[in-house]
Amino acid sequence: MFRKIGLAMALAGALAMGTAVSVAQEIKDVRMWTFLNAQGTSPREVALAQIIKDFEAANPDIRITVETQVFDQMTPKFLAAHSAGNAPDIIWALTDFLGDAINSGSLADLRPEFMSDWTPEQVADRAGGYWDLCEIDGKHYCLFTSRNYISIVYRKDLLAEAGIDPATLTTWEAFRAAAEKLTVKDANGNVVRYGFGQGFSEKQADPPVLVPMMLATQGALFDANGKAQFATPEGVAAVTYVVEMIKAGVMPEQSVNWTVDDVYEQFAADRLAMIQGASVRVSTLQSKVGADNVGLMLFPGPSADVPHSPAVMTGWAVGVWSGSKAKSEAARFVDYMLGEESDSVWVTVGGQSPGLQSTVAKASDFFGVPANDYLTVAAEGSANYGWLAPIDYSIGGFREILSKVVQNVVVNGTDPMVALQDAEADFNQRHGR
Repeated sequence: MFRKIGLAMALAGALAMGTAVSVAQEIKDVRMWTFLNAQGTSPREVALAQIIKDFEAANPDIRITVETQVFDQMTPKFLAAHSAGNAPDIIWALTDFLGDAINSGSLADLRPEFMSDWTPEQVADRAGGYWDLCEIDGKHYCLFTSRNYISIVYRKDLLAEAGIDPATLTTWEAFRAAAEKLTVKDANGNVVRYGFGQGFSEKQADPPVLVPMMLATQGALFDANGKAQFATPEGVAAVTYVVEMIKAGVMPEQSVNWTVDDVYEQFAADRLAMIQGASVRVSTLQSKVGADNVGLMLFPGPSADVPHSPAVMTGWAVGVWSGSKAKSEAARFVDYMLGEESDSVWVTVGGQSPGLQSTVAKASDFFGVPANDYLTVAAEGSANYGWLAPIDYSIGGFREILSKVVQNVVVNGTDPMVALQDAEADFNQRHGR
């Protein structure tokens, strides 16, 4: 009898182990490349971690693995991985390289995965420029997250102390005067706080302030075939404006070597009163210098008749790798991560601009808090004064190339027109134009 009981227990144990192994084998691992760290502490990283946790709880058969990448190298690295056949299941593609990703065939059409069941109301909820970038010939290759409006981030408290109303800074002349007033020197004449700053390093490059200035005056940076149009009188005027601010000590000369992160560190350390910065970074800066002390304003314009220059709108186009063996599971997560429930998390926890129009009404209390008024500014700018890089042709590298123009003029004493001509030739040669 004891032998029979032992055999029965052994059989039951074996069956239990077999079931466990079977369950383990049924779990699908989904790899995702993003610049965020799911174990990080920034608002967007905390939001991402919460979204993954909630998704996995509702979908125990799927496990999301985040592989954090360097943001400005991630998309080219993904394109190389696609060619090699070992790309991640989900990619966050930078706007500048979205056209390359779509044209390479690396992104799957999301319509048959989950969009075919959407109602017209769900589609309308996402309408706008970001949606249009992903829609080509009846196929939809991505959904956008971390929608970004790059303009002027400023210290509310410092501008208030100086008696400067940011709403009055609607011309570049007025902006420079404000930057001069905000520049502070010690008893020995050394600058301890600059009025304005941005980074011109070719690493981790944001579009330099030359871009909004040139867009406002010449209308475009590229012709219909994607050929650069940098070497223009308007380009010279923009470069001259920036260089003169550096020479006047209103912007730090060492900023020619600063990365984006260097700028944010200097701002948080009270070394810069205003910076060119991203709306998605405001919440992080608020956590460092006070929620009520950081604001966002629109770029100044070239004249009183044109009060605001177009600002670069960027973001991350989240797509599913066309060669993924977990395509269905990856698509399910993309649908959830950028869906109705998660959009509120991205906004209220991550401090991002909403991806769905309906989220604004649902989170009205959140948007009503004064510290969150930067999201309202970003929304206004995106609707009326935004510029999304074209994806009909590749423009990858234009930020770095235009940043190098400032380096060449400040460090090497190159004539602005010559520096712009070199940049134009460099860009066109890289892209075969």
